[in-house]
Amino acid sequence: VCVFCYSAYNLINIYLNYKKIDDDYGELAKTYTEEKEEKESYLQINWDELLQRNKDVKAWIQIPNTNVNYPVLQGETNDTYIHSDIDHNELSAGSIFIASENEDPFNDFNTVIYGHNMKNGSMFAQLKKFTQDEETYKKSKYFWIFTPEKNYRYEIISAYTTGVNSDTYTLFKGPGEEFEKYLEKIRGYSEIRTDAEGMNIKDKIITLSTCTGNEATRYVVQGKRVDTLDVGQ
Repeated sequence: VCVFCYSAYNLINIYLNYKKIDDDYGELAKTYTEEKEEKESYLQINWDELLQRNKDVKAWIQIPNTNVNYPVLQGETNDTYIHSDIDHNELSAGSIFIASENEDPFNDFNTVIYGHNMKNGSMFAQLKKFTQDEETYKKSKYFWIFTPEKNYRYEIISAYTTGVNSDTYTLFKGPGEEFEKYLEKIRGYSEIRTDAEGMNIKDKIITLSTCTGNEATRYVVQGKRVDTLDVGQ
């Protein structure tokens, strides 16, 4: 009886935790975003109110045909939002956040964004579907990053499992031979074949990273910027 009660207690806590994740982030999307009918998967963000709530919000990410539709924050360290929500309340799922080492997110040559791989499919859990099901890539070849200044569209160029200390996470001060070699390597790492055309040293990369269940590895989806639009365009 004690074992049953303890197990039931844990299951209820897990259920309530996942419900809170879905409810909280669903409310954020409902409150601060509006989908524009004239543009497929194109959002209008209420930046004034969102930034009043937390100035650490740097962007909003949306991957069409998935449930990835979240604010993106950046804290002083990579621990700031790993288990905290937008209001700094403790939450196991944490927030989607940019690596604190990125000095100029989205203008850096490689911007790294982290998110948990939650068992209920929330946060960055659906990233792994890019290698599990080829239909995922066919339906979601692009993703959006919305910022207060610009809206960016990225084309997926690679998806793969890599080491936690992989050169995938290398940041660059500027274009050059090292970055050119990096672009060649990450295309070669990919476990899926993409339609993306050739890369060049002027490309701006985003690395979306999540855990795999193995402390030694991470799963990443990478995209290159292909469109830059003014906010409201």
